Amino acid sequence: MDIKHSTGEVAIASVKGYLWFLCLNIIFAAWLLVRILSGDSVTFNTQHYMLPLWSIIGFSVINLCTTITLRDGINEGLYQKCLPLIVLTFSVLWSILFFNMLNDFKQPTITIVILVIILLPATITFYISGLLLTLFCIPIIISMVYGEIVSPLEFPLLLWAGTVIILAVVLSARYILLESYLRTQRSEYERNVLIKKLLRLANYDTLTGLFNRHSLTESFARSSRQLEHGKKSLFLIVLDIDFFKQYNDMYGHVQGDKCLIQVSRCIEQSLRKASDAAFRFGGEEFVVLAVCDRLPNAIDIAKRIQHALADARIPHKGSSVAPRVTISQGIAQWHQGMPLEGLLESADKQLYQAKRDGRNRICWER
Repeated sequence: MDIKHSTGEVAIASVKGYLWFLCLNIIFAAWLLVRILSGDSVTFNTQHYMLPLWSIIGFSVINLCTTITLRDGINEGLYQKCLPLIVLTFSVLWSILFFNMLNDFKQPTITIVILVIILLPATITFYISGLLLTLFCIPIIISMVYGEIVSPLEFPLLLWAGTVIILAVVLSARYILLESYLRTQRSEYERNVLIKKLLRLANYDTLTGLFNRHSLTESFARSSRQLEHGKKSLFLIVLDIDFFKQYNDMYGHVQGDKCLIQVSRCIEQSLRKASDAAFRFGGEEFVVLAVCDRLPNAIDIAKRIQHALADARIPHKGSSVAPRVTISQGIAQWHQGMPLEGLLESADKQLYQAKRDGRNRICWER
């Protein structure tokens, strides 16, 4: 899960990484606290350390509990807006500690070690957001540089070089991690696009954009399960374009494809979006699955399709029914336990009856 600014920019790579960063803050602050209280051989000015260390521990615990509580909602709301201030607060507290450590220690090895250990999880956690990483790193680096200037340490040139190297490592690590992240994001995006394309090919007819025959099986299974103990009924409408072979012979297959697309649009615009679905069953044959309270509702859908096609006025000089494209429709009602094949067979019988009765009409089980 990602944390995002109001701009939508990803700020933290993962909640787990952020939790790791907070835990390390607690661990190393507690370790320094114990070191001071145990009377270590290194001379500490205790008053310089107690407040920053307890502040880091307390602030980390509060943020740790908040992160665990919010979890999936941490990229929204007040906490997300306060994230830059939170990161800057951690940095300032560690900056105070590092400055004091450079002044109190006879040699800065332990300071450099803790600095690297603290900057490592910060870089891994904040590498996606240049703002957060800058807010955390810059105050610490400034305190180190200033501490080296004012503290009477030997080999200041070597210490300066060490600080520059640490900063270079942080920046290069951020660049490498960000490049890897962006490459992964691109790969994930391309994979999702490919999956969507494959799903569309698997479930939709490429010509008309309607669901295909495979989707009909899944949709029927889902709808029939939902209606087993419900009050509504499932109806199947089979539609067939009248004299479509003659249309292809007269106008050509390119115009025939355009006719199929126009008919499919007439079907789509006649459906109720929530409870109906249209499928291209094959060739010039279409199927509509509709969940209705009763048969007249299914008949109304078929009539709307018929009227929409009449309004489209697609010319058809090869038809003996009308000078435009028409359709014949058969309606069947699903009964509990009936398979899809049985429902299709019942609807087909009504479709053939519509054709026998002169086409351009609707027939249903009486």
